[in-house]
Amino acid sequence: MERKPTLDDIAHLAGVGKGTASRVINGGTHVRKETREKVMKVINDLGYRPSSAARRLSRRVPLRSVGVLESVLTAPAFVDRLRGIQDVIESKEKFELTLYSCTSPERLKQKLDHIADMHTVEALIVVDLDVSEDQRARLASAGVTLVSISNAAGSGPQVGIDDERGGYVATRYLLELGHKRIAYLGDVFPDPFGFKTSRNRYRGYVQALEDAGLSIGQEYVQLGKHGKAEAQAMCATLLSLPDRPTAIFAMTDIQALGCLEAAREAKVNVPQDLSIIGFDDIEASSHVGLTTVTQHLSESGRVATQYVLGVLEGRRTGDPPSLPDVEVVVRRTTCPPREEGQ
Repeated sequence: MERKPTLDDIAHLAGVGKGTASRVINGGTHVRKETREKVMKVINDLGYRPSSAARRLSRRVPLRSVGVLESVLTAPAFVDRLRGIQDVIESKEKFELTLYSCTSPERLKQKLDHIADMHTVEALIVVDLDVSEDQRARLASAGVTLVSISNAAGSGPQVGIDDERGGYVATRYLLELGHKRIAYLGDVFPDPFGFKTSRNRYRGYVQALEDAGLSIGQEYVQLGKHGKAEAQAMCATLLSLPDRPTAIFAMTDIQALGCLEAAREAKVNVPQDLSIIGFDDIEASSHVGLTTVTQHLSESGRVATQYVLGVLEGRRTGDPPSLPDVEVVVRRTTCPPREEGQ
């Protein structure tokens, strides 16, 4: 029987130390590009595939390895999801949680390829990123259990809410208050990762207006780069209109916070002269009294983690359970519009 290559073999043939070879295998960043390429060539030539199970068994205390992959690890919505993930992981006696981030579709592919090739984790929770069918197949063939936390339609196990319904619910709430000039403020769609959140929430917004017999004025639709400052600038544009909106549906709470700042600078009273509703219900929204739509961020993290651990432990098959439906959390930034002439 042919002997499997070892870490010693990789290091020797690449002309590097075992520590350097190990860092390349485990995705470490402090390795020169040419050194990494040399080690990876040896790995590919030998067909070396490290076993995550063997690495855990070599430790004194065996650990269950779970990875979490997100584009921006500091995003408030992700932080809230991570709380739910940690709630489940920390309830277990033995755990290992690895966080991965990627800043572009190219980096996403590289991260997924590395995880599949190097078996760095047994399970992967992908948050708000679109995993292609080919990448799903690679991870499955490598024995990596995958679940996505997102609201985009796609194959494979997924935990998320219906974004189009969320947009509809938010807009319908403003309509029920009596607003008719309702603006939508969101991301350009689709985004660089192909994610469709803004598009789907916009569709819900449009449907709610159409169901109410109202036309959509394109001057009331502002799309741009995601961020509080960008939203503040877009909101300023809306507030400069001759017939400005009486309400704004911002596709995320972060963007709603930018709208609040724009209203403050323009000396527009919220909610008396401008109602603002966000989406996500991040922790900061309750501090400023922001009316928003909750998508149960922490619960999504808990459900996804319970699912992958159940699969790894042989207790679970099929799809993850559904999340509770979206709902409006009414706070201080919305109210009926002023009557004409007031």
